[in-house]
Amino acid sequence: MLAAEFLKIYFASHPDKIPEDSDKAFELFHKLHKKYKAKFITDFKQKSEKFVNKFFDDDEPTYR
Repeated sequence: MLAAEFLKIYFASHPDKIPEDSDKAFELFHKLHKKYKAKFITDFKQKSEKFVNKFFDDDEPTYR
């Protein structure tokens, strides 16, 4: 949903980048959605791994 919202904002700001042909416009939307969706998922995975490593993989116990 985050990727779709980003695309809405981007194309609302840049309406000239949308192709006139509906098939080409759909392909462009689909390609960009996949790109940003993969980027957001990768970022989320990295951030969650850092969180887990920070709090749960220490040598000292965090909860006493």
